[in-house]
Order: sequence, then structure tokens, then C-alpha cells
Amino acid sequence: MSAVRKPITPKPAREREKVLVILEEQCKECGLCVEFCPKNVLCFDMSKYNRKGYHPVTACDIDACVNCEFCERICPDMAIFLAKKEDARKAYGAGAMEENTAIPEFDRESKEEN
Repeated sequence: MSAVRKPITPKPAREREKVLVILEEQCKECGLCVEFCPKNVLCFDMSKYNRKGYHPVTACDIDACVNCEFCERICPDMAIFLAKKEDARKAYGAGAMEENTAIPEFDRESKEEN
């Protein structure tokens, strides 16, 4: 047995294959996704209201998202889900998304570019 230890090499950052999509008009502010997100990614956007008069959910810390899909499974209104990044980017770039649909990861990128 060797007394020499192998150096620890860090793993490269994992690239998420999916992006979070939020249908703000379908959100009824039930709080299930916010309460049960294991990484505390989600919160309510208190500066915004949807047509039903609720504050829609938003991503407060999108970088913490691990694509566990738990928010998608627990949402009773199917207002939040994960989509393949390539498909979502095509729809986002073409403007082919439903009104008041948010993809926090892409929204952040577009703000950084401006």
C-alpha cells in the first residue's frame, strides 16, 4: 500500500440539459413548488400579478437548479416544467412562446447582454 495520496482533481461544472419554464398565467400561487424545491430555487415575484390576481412563481436562484423535476411533478396546475434546452432556445429565439411564459435562464442571459 502506498503512503502517497493521489491529488484531488475537481470535476467540471455540470451542464444542465433542461431549462425551467414557467407559465405565469397558470400559476395560482399555491406555493407547493416553492415549499418543496430541494435547492430553494423558486420564490414568488411580488412585483407582478397574473390575470387571476396571483403573484406568479419565479426563479430566485436559477444557478442552484439541478433539474430534479420535482416542481413539475408537484404543481397542480402544470404551470412549471422543464424543457430540453435546445427546443426551448429555438422557441425563445423565434418568439414562439405563449404570452407571459418565462424561462429564467434565458431571461438572465438576455439581461446580461444588454
